[in-house]
Formats: sequence, C-alpha cells, structure tokens
Amino acid sequence: VSAKYLCRMEKIVSEKLSVEPEVVTALTFLRLYYSILLYEIPSIGRLEAQLKACLCRLVFSKAKPSVLALSLIAQEFDALQSITLLKIVQQFQRHLKISDSELLYWKELVAKCMTEYRSAECNKPDNKKLVWIVSRRTAQNLQSVYSLVTVPSTSGVCIQTKVVCE
Repeated sequence: VSAKYLCRMEKIVSEKLSVEPEVVTALTFLRLYYSILLYEIPSIGRLEAQLKACLCRLVFSKAKPSVLALSLIAQEFDALQSITLLKIVQQFQRHLKISDSELLYWKELVAKCMTEYRSAECNKPDNKKLVWIVSRRTAQNLQSVYSLVTVPSTSGVCIQTKVVCE
C-alpha cells in the first residue's frame, strides 16, 4: 500500500464522514506530551508561553512540530535535573525516531531563545493587538479595511489585528 493510496483513502473517508482533519502543530504535540506527563509538569501555561516565544522567531518555523515540542519539554526537564524525567524524554525520542543530533540542535536553539526571552530587553509575546506589517504592494491587494475582524483564539481570548504598511 503506497502513501498516495492511503492519502486518497483518507480523503474519501473524510468526505463521507464530513470530517475536516485538524492541522497538527507544535502546540498540538506539546498538549499531547503534557497529557501524558501531567504529574511531571506542574503547568502547561509556562511551556505554551515558551513555545509562543520560540515561534516568534523565523528559525523555529523550520522545526518539525513534534521535535520542537519535545525540545521544550526536554529543556524543562534538564532544568529539573531529574534522570527519571530525562529517560521519559529519551523514550519519546526513540518512539518518534528523532536523532540525538536533531534533538540537541533544537534544544540548543530553544535554550538560546529562552535566555533572550528572559532578558530585560525582550518584548515578551502577550495577548495585545497583533500588527501585520506588509509591503505597500501587498497592502494594495488587500481590501481597504481599517481594522480586520476579531479572530478568536483557542484559549477563548479574542485577538484583534490591524494591517500596517511599511
């Protein structure tokens, strides 16, 4: 059975059941890992904030979502210096077939990002208005709307956006 055949069958079944597949993101994996490690991690809020900080940097757009989420958790467990927790990360890593070098690479980038994130100069991401900066050419192609509609976020907090030309 080929991958193309499986994709075709998935599409047929999805259409018959009227199910739209959800996009799997690093946040999806982070929440999945958290549900498994519920008793080991006191709060997912801190990890979600760290993920948000990482995703504000372009380099993290190249990371596989599963690897980025595991890197954040591994970073958290490294700070706790628990051998048991690090063994759990290794089990996830083995199950997901993530190489040591790949996990180490993203853990180092996460560590660097978190160091910058904790610094006083950093503008921490929060739930303020997001401003989309676009070129004049792109702005001409957009409808002339002073303020775009409010986009509901998954946490129930609404985020308003505005387009700014540069």
